[in-house]
Amino acid sequence: MQFRLKQLWESWRQPPPQQPRLLILGAQKAGTTTLFDMLDGVGPFRGSTTKEIGFFSKDAFYQRGMPWYLGHFGAAGTNGIGFEATPEYLYYDFVAPRIREQLPQARFVVLLREPAARCFSAWNMFRLFNRDQPQTIYEHFTQWANTDAREPLKQLLFTQPFPGFAACVETELSGLDGQPATPEPSFVRRGLYADQIERYLSLFDRDRFLFLEQNELNDPVRVASGIGKLMGTEINPLALKVQSSNQGEYGSTDEEVTRCMERLRSFYRPHNDRLFRLIGRSFDW
Repeated sequence: MQFRLKQLWESWRQPPPQQPRLLILGAQKAGTTTLFDMLDGVGPFRGSTTKEIGFFSKDAFYQRGMPWYLGHFGAAGTNGIGFEATPEYLYYDFVAPRIREQLPQARFVVLLREPAARCFSAWNMFRLFNRDQPQTIYEHFTQWANTDAREPLKQLLFTQPFPGFAACVETELSGLDGQPATPEPSFVRRGLYADQIERYLSLFDRDRFLFLEQNELNDPVRVASGIGKLMGTEINPLALKVQSSNQGEYGSTDEEVTRCMERLRSFYRPHNDRLFRLIGRSFDW
């Protein structure tokens, strides 16, 4: 009895888990895994136990409540800077209000990639999963997917043979004018960055954000300076682990893919111009 009371007392005395102070929002296939691995364990930065928690984007996880979420940040202790990286947070429109409600003091890194290349990389990732790792599709993309996304994802990701890149792009582009009710598939739409970032800027001050382009991860001085300024701390760029994580396997591209990429770049051009005005900097896209 005394031992049990002591346990309860010690548990009561423990400080509550610290809220994460930094979220890497995405985009998908833009280097979020690389940045997570680069920053984890450097100075006060401590990554979550699972890189992509998905708490704010997956209804099944969000319903578990904040104590479940905060349990992923024990390594940060009371003085560290806990962070996570879930690319879905940038894309799904209901995520920003949830973060505003639960983590009003959070700061954000937004990693971006030339959207046509990002689109091809995402298609290629799911193509390889379809070919080699169908169980991965279930565990990471459909098992906990929200109701409105689950069936469209299953229909696409388990299709045999997996549809070609041009076919996926054309199908999605043809549906954009009609504003499809479901958020998936999203090979093309995830590259409409301005729409996604506007949602966050309507809820959080601009100085809470750092916008990086994927290729800037090769410049540790720039990364360290940007994140350090964002979080009010200094980061030694030599301490950053500069390596590429989660790289895809790419085969040769044919003429059809080349033409499709050209069409995508033309489609994205006005959206990119709007993005550059929104964030106050431009990229060589």
